[in-house]
Amino acid sequence: MKYLIWLSNDCASVKEIVSSLARKEVQIEILLLQDGVYLADRGCPESSELKELGLKVHALKNHVEERGITDRLLVGVNLIDYEDVVDLIMEKSDKIISL
Repeated sequence: MKYLIWLSNDCASVKEIVSSLARKEVQIEILLLQDGVYLADRGCPESSELKELGLKVHALKNHVEERGITDRLLVGVNLIDYEDVVDLIMEKSDKIISL
């Protein structure tokens, strides 16, 4: 089963929910939208937590560009467009958790 955690708030911690889901042995990916993209900014205090979790992280490219943090993203963040977001939500994920 594949879970997608959708974050739209800035610098929100996901460690607790990821730890809980990991015990259930499910695949987890993170989608960052709106102010949630700040979590992938190296200047965000919680960005190191995101890196430590070792999950696949997607961020909506337009939202990253609008906030001017393209050059400050953590290595490995997958920038995607709206079409990819729809595919990720509708086709590639079994469950969505919105925070």
